[in-house]
Amino acid sequence: MPHVGHATGARPADYRRRTPEHTVLHQTLSRHFAQFRDQADEQGGLPKFVLREVEEYLRCGILEYGCALVVCRDCGRGQVVAFSCKRRGFCPSCCGRRMNDAALHLTDRVIPKVPIRQYVCSLPWQLRTLLGYDRVLCAAVLRAFADELSRSYKRRAKRELGLSSVNQAQFGAVTFVQRFEKLQS
Repeated sequence: MPHVGHATGARPADYRRRTPEHTVLHQTLSRHFAQFRDQADEQGGLPKFVLREVEEYLRCGILEYGCALVVCRDCGRGQVVAFSCKRRGFCPSCCGRRMNDAALHLTDRVIPKVPIRQYVCSLPWQLRTLLGYDRVLCAAVLRAFADELSRSYKRRAKRELGLSSVNQAQFGAVTFVQRFEKLQS
C-alpha cells in the first residue's frame, strides 16, 4: 500500500467498498473482452482510447490493482480503500461521481438562483464519430451551438422587453459533451 491517509468526516465504519467485480457489466467484460478485442483486431482493431477505458474500468475499485489505508484521526480505525480509474467515458462509478461533483459545484457555486433552461444538441451518427476523434472540431461545434443560443436569447430579450440594444445583455452557458445514446429496441 502506497501511503496512509487520514480521514475526516464520515467514519470508516460507515464505508462499504463497492464491489464492481460483482456487477453484470464487469463480469461480462472480464469474461468476453479479450475475445472481442481479438475479433476486432482482425477487422482493424479498436481505438486506443476505447481499449484504455475498458482496461482501466476492469481495474477500477479492485483492491489488487491498488489501494490505500485510510485512518480516522479521531478513533484510529483504519479502512482499506481501492483506487478508482477516474476515467471520463465508461466507468459507471467514476462517471457518476464526476457527474455528481460537477452538478453540485454548478448548483452551489456557479449558477445563480435564476430560472434556467436545458438544451440538447444531438448530431447525426457520422458527425458524432468525427467529433469523437477531433477535440478541436467538437469544441467548435459546441461553441457554434452556444453562440446561436446566445443570439436567440438576446433577440428575444430585445423584442419582449422593448430594448433598444442588447449590447449589455449577458448570456451564460455550461456545456457538456455526452458520448452515449439510448439504443433503440
